[in-house]
Amino acid sequence: MLELIKKELILNSSLTSKFFIVNFRLASFFYRGGIINKLFIINVIVLKLLKFICGIDISPKTKIGSGLILFHPQNIVINSNSVLGNNIMLKHNITIGNKVDPITGQHISPVIGNNVELSPGVIVLGNVSIGDNSVIGAGAIVTKNIPENSIAVGNPAKVIKQVDER
Repeated sequence: MLELIKKELILNSSLTSKFFIVNFRLASFFYRGGIINKLFIINVIVLKLLKFICGIDISPKTKIGSGLILFHPQNIVINSNSVLGNNIMLKHNITIGNKVDPITGQHISPVIGNNVELSPGVIVLGNVSIGDNSVIGAGAIVTKNIPENSIAVGNPAKVIKQVDER
């Protein structure tokens, strides 16, 4: 756990990102372990404060792999049921949200693979997956699956190029 936090502190340059990551990782650790103590409460309060100040709304319930990078951490909203892989790069004004399945009535959230970069203004909604080693261009709205090793742009997002693995 401490090694993960150290790694992510090195990867992130802004003080806001570092502050968020420490509190998010600790709150997630306590949440997953069922440990409700004073430190957990403090971490959650700090996360709520960052939500109010910067618009970073990521629940400790959200599953995010190691290597999270937050560039310009403002206005980032991620649904708590979303799953993000390792080495995810998030820029500002990003929404990763759920959608109601019209057939089952269930709320379905996105799954994002490893080594994915989401550029500013990206919206990812519903039962979609973004494959490993993909880049989603600025302002794209992802409503359909994006295969691995892809660059996708536009509204709705379309793959414009396949790339070699990083």
